[in-house]
Amino acid sequence: MYAYQKLCSYKNSRILFDLTWEFADMYYAGKEYARQRDQMKQAVRSTKQNIVEGSEERSLSSTLKLYDVARASVGELQEDYGDIMRKDNVLRWDKNDPRLRKLQHFFESPSSPSYSSCSSVLSVVRGERGDRGIRWDKEDVEIIVNYCVDLCIRTKYLLDQQIRAVEKKHETEGGYRENLLRKRLRYRKGDQ
Repeated sequence: MYAYQKLCSYKNSRILFDLTWEFADMYYAGKEYARQRDQMKQAVRSTKQNIVEGSEERSLSSTLKLYDVARASVGELQEDYGDIMRKDNVLRWDKNDPRLRKLQHFFESPSSPSYSSCSSVLSVVRGERGDRGIRWDKEDVEIIVNYCVDLCIRTKYLLDQQIRAVEKKHETEGGYRENLLRKRLRYRKGDQ
């Protein structure tokens, strides 16, 4: 397992990726929506991939930049879901809504499935077993969009915490180049 796979921000972004990839294709099915569909997919992909790349970087300043791009991308995606809520007059759930808590518990537990689908989200909220398909009525859109907005909000919060931690580490330990220079200077002192 790679270190980034243990990050809660990555886990959230992966669930968000799966759901958005499927939802965008189904919700924005027509050719006239190709740009919107692509924008949502690119924003969610950027979120996940920049978390991965940032956690793999040696340079703390590069890590900060990549985490910041991930945060901005998930913010963009949140706005896209907000547009859907506003356009379709979808009710925004409170953060303590029992449906939201049920979804959080199910998909973010250690035994959660490795792939999240819109059908599985609807099944959890409806209390159904199996896949009965998606009707795409207003209630279905409300469920998917509210869960995705919640994931966006929590992913931004987690990225903020990661950014603060990396900033603190940079402040106390220095950056990659700074540490390389320090090692080089110690090495040169030893040569003389």
